[in-house]
Amino acid sequence: MSKPRSPHVALFGPTYKEPRVEFEYIERDLRALGKVVDAQLSKPSDGPWRLVTTDGVVITTISCEVPDGIRSIDLEFALVCEPGGIIYSAIERIRGRVAAKRGFIAYGGTIENSQQWWREWQLEGKRPNNKGIVAYLIPSWANTAEFPEGRDDPEIVSWWNMLGEDLALERMAAVARPPRYRVLKAVNERHIQRVDFPQDATIEIWIDPGYASAYAVVWVAIWDEEHQGAMRKRFHFFDELYEQGKTTADMVALCKQMRHWASVRTGVIDIASKGHRDATDSSLEIWEKLTNIRFNKKYWLEDRLIERITVSANTDQFTIDPNCKGMLAECGLGEPVFPEMHPWRYGTDRDGRIVSEKPEDKWNHSVKTVGYGLLHHLGQVEIKRKSTTWNRLQRKK
Repeated sequence: MSKPRSPHVALFGPTYKEPRVEFEYIERDLRALGKVVDAQLSKPSDGPWRLVTTDGVVITTISCEVPDGIRSIDLEFALVCEPGGIIYSAIERIRGRVAAKRGFIAYGGTIENSQQWWREWQLEGKRPNNKGIVAYLIPSWANTAEFPEGRDDPEIVSWWNMLGEDLALERMAAVARPPRYRVLKAVNERHIQRVDFPQDATIEIWIDPGYASAYAVVWVAIWDEEHQGAMRKRFHFFDELYEQGKTTADMVALCKQMRHWASVRTGVIDIASKGHRDATDSSLEIWEKLTNIRFNKKYWLEDRLIERITVSANTDQFTIDPNCKGMLAECGLGEPVFPEMHPWRYGTDRDGRIVSEKPEDKWNHSVKTVGYGLLHHLGQVEIKRKSTTWNRLQRKK
């Protein structure tokens, strides 16, 4: 038999390592059927594995470490192993490789510590969608060969209790949970909505000035709604500017091009905007010189800000338009806007254990504006734990 070159089936993984278990399952079953051409079986310690059947079908493994390298092949179908470790641009490439032959793609892997797109697909696949995605969740106890008593197997019960509910749901039940390190776990997929807000809604901009990391301007519509027999304020974050390397004057110019600019009369801005850098005007002074907006600025403790967002999220007092990509990424609900970006999080060790109760002061620009704005309009809520300061300790003596 001449040596076929182009693969008919590919097993993709974050690296060459992940698809090897599935490759060996396929090899085992084909060998049992007498279908493996041993002379054309290649399994190097580092690099792609390759198998050819007696019918000339080529099966290979492909690494997704370099997405642009996924090209020049037309597959009958593809298997994606541990897709949660693969960036979405590679998934788009894989989809294109089965298009010519109308092939299918099967994805299989864990949800823990996975990319946001994989978590979103789990949710989409459990309801009707236009992407053709169907999701099946297979918990660990479905393997009755290993756990004969299923969910009630003593080993499963012991394992579950050791991990705790959040981690157990993700690792054992294949249910996506907010990562433990995420600061705003109360903000979730149900808050992401496109909303037609009332024409008489108040339009404000909430601002967190920045430069190298991100400069965030969040556009919010505010109106009154009835909730549980009483009236309350309702907030919808309908647009956002989330930029790097822009000055305050640049951001003002961009804002003036936005559709609802003429409706903006008031806003909220980080109190740090009053600070001066070198001999230049402060961010607040530039906003006030270039616009007619009245800004509220007040210092709030970080734990007050987090509690305010959490309570408002739990009571569904706000929604977030998908346009607010920076905010969603900071909440852990969207893909990073910039390569180095990650959700607003608590510091963790190598095993994912939280090592500090104080969140990292990174990638929290849009969500800080949300906290400042909600605190301005609604006031603070009672926090779960008051810090024990040195002065309080002194008074107790």
